[in-house]
Amino acid sequence: MDQRLIRILGGTTEHYPYALENKYPRILETIMSLWDHDEIDPYFMELMVSDREGRGGFPPDVAANIMRLSLLHAAQEKPDKIKDIWDASATAFVNFKPQPLTEWINPTDTLIDALQKINLPCTPAAFFEAIETGNRTALALFIDAKINTDIRDNRGWTPLMAAAFRGQNEIIDLLIRHGAEINAIDSGGNTALHWAAFSGHTDCARQLIAHSASIDLRNHFGWTPLIQAAARNHAEVLSLLISSGVNLDTCANDGYTALHKAAELGYGEIAQLLLARGANPDLANSEENTPLKLAIKNKQDEMVKLLTSVPNNPA
Repeated sequence: MDQRLIRILGGTTEHYPYALENKYPRILETIMSLWDHDEIDPYFMELMVSDREGRGGFPPDVAANIMRLSLLHAAQEKPDKIKDIWDASATAFVNFKPQPLTEWINPTDTLIDALQKINLPCTPAAFFEAIETGNRTALALFIDAKINTDIRDNRGWTPLMAAAFRGQNEIIDLLIRHGAEINAIDSGGNTALHWAAFSGHTDCARQLIAHSASIDLRNHFGWTPLIQAAARNHAEVLSLLISSGVNLDTCANDGYTALHKAAELGYGEIAQLLLARGANPDLANSEENTPLKLAIKNKQDEMVKLLTSVPNNPA
């Protein structure tokens, strides 16, 4: 028996994970080794998602042990711990108290029953809430309940879009591994990559591109992820998109390119990146404005200098 775990359990063995220790001792050792580290949350989620390729899931008594340890760990996190606001919140389980196994989860129950027993309804709204709050335990339960990973909320968003907007890399990985549609579009024609670019989440964008996200897809306004990144001044995402081979001169419905957006708003670094890779500074939008004309109109003096330094683009 792990003496440290007994101390964590309040000095009693009533809720000790005997089944886990007897059948999977190395997993228990790993849990205890990671207990005070950030890696513990994704490890718990990985364990609780039992339908991965090559694994049929844990026996019910072992699964119950793992779930209890996950909730206990979340409950014991210090409320003043500095962490990303979208990480799993310690307050989600501050009222968790160990109960007899049969009162918390019946080893013969499905994981949907487990959701209900920790006051999480198996509904699309609850699934999106789990994503937006980064509740890894709840997400693992939903995934094990085989919820449709392409359900929609009232914005037309899929869970993958919500995770991309929030910058939740681990959740994106989980959703992709369980069949989420990479290039699904919302009510505005945006994909998850559009939302990652909009919010400036480079790692999320990289994950999506690595799984064949369409890099040049235009939304209903004609905006590509590149235009999104340029308009929001996200240079790192823009660089990633450029290196991935985007069309630098794709126009939105109003004729604006990414360079038009940068010129109009005075985003010098964005403009430099685009020009260095060959973006065309001579294209005019639907109002016959080139990037240079927009910079002049908006009194973006540094941008005017930059654009007039480009060969064959006089003031």
